[in-house]
Amino acid sequence: MMFFKLWWYFYYGWLHRMLKWILRRTTGKCELERICSSYPAGAERTRAVEYSLSKSKLAALKILLVSDDLNASDAANNIITLKGVDITRNEGFRPALLQCLRHISGYQKLVSEVTRLQKEKYSTAIDDHEQQLLKLWSLLKPGVPLEARKTKQWGELGFQGNDPATDFRGMGLLGLQNLVFFAENYNRSARKVLSESFHPKFGYSFAVVGINLTSLILELLCKEQLKSHFYNSVSGEPSLYHFHRVYCHVFCEFHDFWFAEEPESVMEFSRILELYKVHLLSRLTTPGMRLHSEFLAD
Repeated sequence: MMFFKLWWYFYYGWLHRMLKWILRRTTGKCELERICSSYPAGAERTRAVEYSLSKSKLAALKILLVSDDLNASDAANNIITLKGVDITRNEGFRPALLQCLRHISGYQKLVSEVTRLQKEKYSTAIDDHEQQLLKLWSLLKPGVPLEARKTKQWGELGFQGNDPATDFRGMGLLGLQNLVFFAENYNRSARKVLSESFHPKFGYSFAVVGINLTSLILELLCKEQLKSHFYNSVSGEPSLYHFHRVYCHVFCEFHDFWFAEEPESVMEFSRILELYKVHLLSRLTTPGMRLHSEFLAD
């Protein structure tokens, strides 16, 4: 262990910087220029740019990785100035760098926005919250009137009690918005999943499972495990819209996974969710991957 620590310190404290200096002298390009010209657009290039910025001696460059209000265009211009890049000799550098910076800043903004929504508690006193909940009912149960705001009918959507507000405690408004997005933008698929969730043997609570899947995707996002997908599939800044679409994909994929496992009862939910998480992570950790489904097609 001590040997590896010494090697790490030696490499990044001295050898790596010397190699960068030699390559700068021999190629006439800084490390970021070499990355942008060597890697294709997508996760490999953006992750390499992230790594390079994280090892920079310049605090002005390191801070780009943690800012959620970054102006990518201004940041690109600052990097070009600080690194002394002659863009007349390398016209492709700025557009390539700009895309990477948009990926990086967009991901940070997305983490902040999603976390804020998760922390915003559902409140029956806020009309917008109530309207979103009623919208969910009308989208999934068209033509079926809701007898009252608090009613056992909510069980038809897979909520646990007479008032769905209590089910959103863990995921806040984010859990509701994901469900509404799924029901509104992919109504046929959402209603199919809801209908099949009442299977006599393999059934589960649609809304409760949906909220748990929001928790899973939020965890993946905050642990940076959705970076490869977003960097490979979004040309600009990843946004809440793209997060919602990943949710729709995961919900339908988990639904199929659940039935393929043929659980003895809903009590196996935690075990099967963990199996699915391992299955999902095995793909998300591949640099060139992007999730594919109708929910993610432009």
